[in-house]
Amino acid sequence: MVEVLGILLALLILVLGIVLWRLLHWLARGVALLLGPRRAERRLHAMRGVRLRASRAQNHHQAARITALAAELERTRRALLLAEAARARSGPPEDRFRRAKQAFAVHFHPDRLRCAEPERSIRIGIFSQFWQVLRRIERG
Repeated sequence: MVEVLGILLALLILVLGIVLWRLLHWLARGVALLLGPRRAERRLHAMRGVRLRASRAQNHHQAARITALAAELERTRRALLLAEAARARSGPPEDRFRRAKQAFAVHFHPDRLRCAEPERSIRIGIFSQFWQVLRRIERG
């Protein structure tokens, strides 16, 4: 009989353990249902905040880039207008062209020649041909 009582006592402890485990499991599920959505809602709210901050930062970055590109576009338009105006007016030639023309005149102008006759006539012919070309280039 003592053996049967020990088995019954063991079964009773087992049943109480199972009931207690189920009760704790049920309570844990209840607590999770009560607190879970709030945590999920907080997490969702925090994620929305992070995404909102990232979106705002990207918006500011793109706005600054748009401003810089608009300023660059305006500078380019002004430079284009100045270049078109410079091309349209017939002002003095470029400095390098003027220096090249002057160097050519120093070497080949008939008034500056100090050489014998056959070379002199050749240099005068070269000067008269190329001087017309230089004038045409200068006039544009």
